[in-house]
Order: sequence, then structure tokens, then C-alpha cells
Amino acid sequence: MKKMFAMLMLAGLASLANAGDLVIKTGAVYKDYVIMGAAPKGIRVFYNNGEGDREVILPVNQFPDELKDTVNRLARKIPEEQKKAQAEAQQVKADKAKNTQRAKAAKARQKKSADLLKKEQEANKKLQEDMMKRSPKQSKNPFKK
Repeated sequence: MKKMFAMLMLAGLASLANAGDLVIKTGAVYKDYVIMGAAPKGIRVFYNNGEGDREVILPVNQFPDELKDTVNRLARKIPEEQKKAQAEAQQVKADKAKNTQRAKAAKARQKKSADLLKKEQEANKKLQEDMMKRSPKQSKNPFKK
């Protein structure tokens, strides 16, 4: 329900923010733009300059004064987005550490299994050699008496 509400809010906000061309304070022009929301390092804007849909994250201070209210409303959500990005980065780091630990454990188990197998093979070989020493020698032709 919350996601649906958020999507409707974004869609409504996007339809309000679409003004054709966005000219930021540096002079860059973004055609057919849509302001989509806050990002960890600014405001997320989708645009199409004739080369397909693109995405850019612009700093809050680069937007024109006409969009000040919309941008300020979205800028309040930037700290929340930063926290989300940090949490995601920490989760990725934790997952990577866990995967590394699992890989090390699997490698250790594999080495232990290989060592056990080698010991077992050596024991079997020794047993065969002992049995060969104890058994009577066979003549070259086993059918000959």
C-alpha cells in the first residue's frame, strides 16, 4: 500500500515537474525532463536529449529558482536516501565478508577431505603390500603343478 502511494506521489510530482526543457545554473540543458525524487547526492532527474532516456543526479543548488519549492521539498528527503545508501553498502560489505568466510570454510573442508582420502589410500596400499608379503608366491603358470 505504501509503495503504491509512493508511486502515485512520484507520478503526480513528475507530471507537475515536467516543463519541457530544464536549464540549470551551469547552463546545461536537459530536454523532456522529469524530476523523480531525492537521491543520496542530490535530486534524480530523468531526461531525453534525443539519444534515449537518461538519468542524472543534480545538486540542489543547480536548479533554477522557478523550481525552488519542488526541489526544496525533495531535498528534505536526501538525508534519508543517504542513510538508505549507507545501509545498502554495509549490507553488500557484510554479504561479501560472509561469502568469503563460507568460501574459506568450504576450501578447508575440501582440503580436510582430500587429506583423509590420501591417508586412507596410503593405509590401503600398505595393507595390500603386507598381504602380498604374507601370501605364498605363485608360480609363473598357475595351472602348472
